[in-house]
This record gives sequence, C-alpha cells and structure tokens, in this order.
Amino acid sequence: MKATITGNDSLSKRILLDLSNGVKVSEIPKLYPVSLDQVKKLSQFKKILDLTKKNLEEYYSRMHLLGIKSLPLTPLFRQSDWGGLAEILSVVTDKTRRNELQLLMTSLKEKRRKIYEFKEEVDLSLSKLEAIEKSLKIKEKELLQRFKEMNDRMNMFKKYPEPYRSFLTEYLGLYEGELVLVNRLNVHWQQSLQKDGIIVFDESHYVFFIKDFHNFVESLISRHKKGLEYRWNLDKDTKKLAKTTMQVEIPYDKKYKLPSALNEPFIKSINTVKLKLEEIKNEKLAIEQSVKEAKNKTVQSYIEMTEVSEPLSIRDLKRHRELQDKALKWLFQHGFVAVTEFNLPNGRKADIFAYNESQIAIFEIKVSYRDLANNQKWMGHLPYCHDFYFLIPSNLETAVAQEIKNVNCGQFMETQNSIQLIYADKRQVRAVTHEEQLKFQAAQLLSRKFIYGY
Repeated sequence: MKATITGNDSLSKRILLDLSNGVKVSEIPKLYPVSLDQVKKLSQFKKILDLTKKNLEEYYSRMHLLGIKSLPLTPLFRQSDWGGLAEILSVVTDKTRRNELQLLMTSLKEKRRKIYEFKEEVDLSLSKLEAIEKSLKIKEKELLQRFKEMNDRMNMFKKYPEPYRSFLTEYLGLYEGELVLVNRLNVHWQQSLQKDGIIVFDESHYVFFIKDFHNFVESLISRHKKGLEYRWNLDKDTKKLAKTTMQVEIPYDKKYKLPSALNEPFIKSINTVKLKLEEIKNEKLAIEQSVKEAKNKTVQSYIEMTEVSEPLSIRDLKRHRELQDKALKWLFQHGFVAVTEFNLPNGRKADIFAYNESQIAIFEIKVSYRDLANNQKWMGHLPYCHDFYFLIPSNLETAVAQEIKNVNCGQFMETQNSIQLIYADKRQVRAVTHEEQLKFQAAQLLSRKFIYGY
C-alpha cells in the first residue's frame, strides 16, 4: 500500500533529503512505499522550493507549508514571475487548498489584464490630448505670424492721414501674405486700377491682388482731392455694371467672398486673430490641465491597482465562487442557459451571461466594498443584455443601490441557499447588440466545457 505524501510530512522530508543528496527519482519507489508519480511530484516541489529560497526567501516557509499543493504555481516559476508569486504567497497559509491557488492565479491574470487595459486607455487619452495640444501650437504659430504681418501693414497705413487710413483698413486685407481687395471699389476706379496694372485679378482664387500699393494710395488721394467717388455705391455701381455686364453676373454685395475666413478687412481681421489667439490660449491651458490630471490619475490609479490595493483575498475569491454557483442554479431553475467568465465583443468579461427564448441577462458579482470600487467598467456590459444585475451579499445592498440609481439596472441579493431579486432592471431595452452572435458564442463555450472540460 502506498503512503500518502503532502510535501511536508516526515516521509516527504526524507525523500526530499534523498533527492537533494543525489538519489535518482526512479530509485526512490524501491526505497519507500510511494509511487513513481508521487516521487515526480516531490521532485517538482523540490525544484520550486529551491527557486523560492533563491529568489523569494521571505516566502520560503510558506511554500514549505503548502507542500505539493503548491504545484499549480509551477508555470509562474517557469516564467520567473517573482512579482506574481510574491503576491500570491503573501496571502496563503497551510490551510490554503490546491483549487484556491488556481483561483488566485486566475485572479492575478485578471488583475493584470485590467491594469493593461487601464494603461492602454490612459495612454490613448494622453496621446489624443497631446495631439490636440500640438495642433493648437501649430495654429497659434500661424496666427501669430498672421498677426505680425497685419500689424506691419497697419503700421504702414498709420503714416497716411484720415480718411485714407480708415479706407485702407476697411477695403484691404491679407491673403497668403499679400495685400488684396476685400471690398469692391467704385466701378470706374477699379477698372482704371486694373487697366494700369495697380491691381491684378487672380481667376483661380477670385481675388484682386494689390501689385503697386504706392500708386494705389496715390490714386486714392488724387480721387479724394478731386471729389471723385472711390467707395462702392450699390445703386450707382450696379447700374453702371448693368450697361456692360450680364444680369446674372452683377454683384449686389460689396464684399468679396475670399477663400479664408480671416481675409476680411484689416479692421475686422486683426480683431478676429486676437480673439482666436485668446481662444487658443485658453484651450491650451485647458489641455495642459487635462494632461496633468490624466498623468496624476494614471500614477495614482496604477499605484492603487498594483501596490496600494489590498493583496488578493482568498475569502473574496471563495465568496465570489459561492455566489456564482447559487446564481447558476437559480438561472437553471428559471429556464435560463448560463455560462461564466463570458467574453463580450467589447473585450469586457461578464461574470455570468444567461439567456432564454426572449431575454439576455448579465450578472456582475461583487462580494466586498473593495471589489465594488475596483471595477467601474460594468456599464460597458449594458449594450449586450436586456437585463443587467448586480449580485451581492446583503451588506452591499445600500452601496450598490447608490451605484445603479441613475442607470435603472437591477439587483439580486444572496440568501442562505439561493439568490433573491431586490430591484428589477427598469431599462427599456428593445434590441441587444449582436444578440444571435452572443447566444451562439455562449452555446459554443458550453459545448467546449462539456467536451474538453475547460
């Protein structure tokens, strides 16, 4: 009859000592009432025990107490995942069961997935904010250049007395760094200026460029002194144009429709640029504050998720499994097909996904305040179900009621042997996103578990 070994009983200790002294695994069954398979387990335990002493010495005694129950941790040893091992070993005792270690490993994997998702989300938000900030800086640079060009031109206009200065700021503007007409002139004067090459019409942009500013001003002064018209007059100038122009081509607005919104008269453009620069300044300050807050949130949340948060709780994991089992039984009794740890199309994972002929329900299980606080992504589940429920122990009823009050989803509470509906889901959901695909995926998952056991 083969002896029972645990890894820390007296027989296990003698065999471990022999293995340390070089006795081959195949020789041990000849010396002690154990099977070759038992010796292989002890040999594997010895290897991870030695690695623990070398890399995690502070947890060596805990590993020793676990004995061969610790073998599910072997993959973490192979990966040299000392951080993950330290986190798990920090909460185990000699009473920890093998299946509880497997639960802890699953929880560690899920926790790391959440941290990765969190970092991805924050990195994306930061990159978007930084892209906006970069775009604003480019726009600000362009506007500052435009503002400088306008100021230079305005200073040039200042050397002319009134009414010429006001006329220049009202009728001229900038386009691609060049002086242009932004308002129509007296028809005869404009035709004369065009004939003399003082202004030139660019057909591709529908813009009159001022090619000879000095002679433009001289002509303006001359017409003013002679008492001749030089401003656009709607009644007079449209009548003059009617004699030589087709009716459909006669303009009834003195303002030219220039390619850029900033190509207005100087008197308006310079104020527009000032306002836009002020807007950009405020936007930049808001972006800088958002980036700062996002970075602070990243650091604080990351620390909370990896260091400050309590260690993984075996009690929480066991309670989670207990509530899950009760919910599965209740759902089966009420005509639902139900699966656990169900992946949704948006990458989220539902604790329980259940469906019948006409309804899809998702259950989110929370067993502690810490558990509730650590997951704020449950609203991502809502598009994929008609009814969404929190399933909780009685001590969380008030906290969860507060969590769901603005969403109108439902709440189940644990009873001694089952679960009980506390609040119905009051959302009016007519259609579920990917409904048939979700049901098929759930059925496949159940088939796989039945056939392959996982």
